[in-house]
Amino acid sequence: MFRWTRIVASLALTLGVLALVEPSALAGGSAEEFIQTRQAQITTLLHQSQGGQRDKQIAAVLDGMIGYEELAKHSLAAHWGDLSEAQHKEFTDILRRLVQRSYEKNLKNILEYRVEYLGEEPGSEGVVVHTRASSADKPQEEPITIDYQLAQAGSSWKVVDIVTEGSSLVNNYKNQFHRIIQKDGYDALVKRMKDKLAKGQTA
Repeated sequence: MFRWTRIVASLALTLGVLALVEPSALAGGSAEEFIQTRQAQITTLLHQSQGGQRDKQIAAVLDGMIGYEELAKHSLAAHWGDLSEAQHKEFTDILRRLVQRSYEKNLKNILEYRVEYLGEEPGSEGVVVHTRASSADKPQEEPITIDYQLAQAGSSWKVVDIVTEGSSLVNNYKNQFHRIIQKDGYDALVKRMKDKLAKGQTA
């Protein structure tokens, strides 16, 4: 079974604390500021009425925040080098659309969480920002640790991995994609992903 659900739950929760921000506001800022600024602005965005305009804003947030090519490259790991440039572009676009759809579907589950910022430190590709999310409606629940791996992108940043309670988004994708490619081939993986898009399903 193509187990997208657990990955998406983590993605929706962790990306839910991010929001739209003008590029000028990011220049020279720290990775932690990059995340914090978006948290404040996404709250405002989420309280707006649902509609096409808000959906476009959400897509713009994600396009400006996530390093989709890096996510796609690391998720396919050794298989990435076997593909053509056209296949790289196609796979990255499919993954981007599935991730965005999953995020939008789960927006309502995110508003109840409070996020604490616990600092940042050097990571394998740039900087790791440590956070802890707590449910405002269910204070008895254990907080969830969320670590953002960010890489420098010009004067701003890109999120290239998210680790929720020790579970890496990239590693989860990589393990699933590798199993499918090994068993049925790369074309079968792409077909499954396209079928989900065509049926309006989420990643």
